[in-house]
Amino acid sequence: MKIVNLAFVFLLLTGAALAQRDDDDFVGQKAPEFKSDVWINSAPLKLSALRGKVVLIEFWAFDCPNCAEAMPHVMELHKKYAKDGLVVIGVHTPRIDREKDLAKVREAVKTKGIPYAVVVDNNYSIWSDYACDAWPNLYVVDQEGVIRLSHTGVGRYEDIDKTVQKLLARKTGK
Repeated sequence: MKIVNLAFVFLLLTGAALAQRDDDDFVGQKAPEFKSDVWINSAPLKLSALRGKVVLIEFWAFDCPNCAEAMPHVMELHKKYAKDGLVVIGVHTPRIDREKDLAKVREAVKTKGIPYAVVVDNNYSIWSDYACDAWPNLYVVDQEGVIRLSHTGVGRYEDIDKTVQKLLARKTGK
């Protein structure tokens, strides 16, 4: 029994997790559809209707410090590639109860100057479908609806940019 407990403590202290999702776990899988009718800056979007487009999905919360760090990079990608066919969709998933207030989410979108579509995921259904475990989470989805890059946390901005560039340069066969 002591050996098992020591092994568990070792895993915790070294940062290893028993069931943590790896960034690449979703790569190659079909991106799940959005399950919400509450959208800001857009009518409800369906990934199936966005076939032929590259989609960047950003899970965020308005009071999340890591999300605040990642958001300028996401907004830059939108600014840089929207004209080439990139569609950015923010998925606002609250970390705490006050982030569930729709008026506050709308105000945050306005204050932060978010120009792209934001779907509100107060019941965590989209979050669960994408197996998110921290904020922010970013997914790059190709023209056929397949996830080509998955990243949890901050950083990897150059990888995300390169993946978007590569996918936008690819012909869809449509």
